[in-house]
Amino acid sequence: MKCASCGTELAEGTLLCPVCGRVLSSEEVAQSKAEGGKLSKKEFYKLPGMKSYRSNIISCAVVLYICAAVTILASVLIEGMGASIVDGILLLGLGIWLQIGKSRVSAIITTCYGLLSVGLVLVTAGRVQGWWIPLAGIWAIVYTFKFHNLWNKYQRDGVLPEEAVKK
Repeated sequence: MKCASCGTELAEGTLLCPVCGRVLSSEEVAQSKAEGGKLSKKEFYKLPGMKSYRSNIISCAVVLYICAAVTILASVLIEGMGASIVDGILLLGLGIWLQIGKSRVSAIITTCYGLLSVGLVLVTAGRVQGWWIPLAGIWAIVYTFKFHNLWNKYQRDGVLPEEAVKK
């Protein structure tokens, strides 16, 4: 890796040029690591072009956290809803798995669980309720699959996709 200001050859992991004092940006360090095929999945996820993926995946997880909180709160306040605590804990776990793991499996399970839940309420109570869960699941499927496609492309080709580095 070379300093963009003075052209000095820099050791791997250097954040400051010893000759001119220029501070290297995280994008430059990531780009340098990426060229050598050394970028981790976590570093790849933090690239500037991945911001929309991060924010959308986190937004889906937040929707699941809110649904979990409402479900658990309702089960505590309304007697006879003991099974809802399990539903709330399940939603909380799916949200954590989605946010931390960027998991496609979590997104698919969330969607299936949400559709099943909405269908059961529709059949038993005659109303549509809980539609935020499958909506968040579908949105999570879109963005987790897009993220993993870019990551797999980087792994296969050893070159950062343009979409991952653009701001």
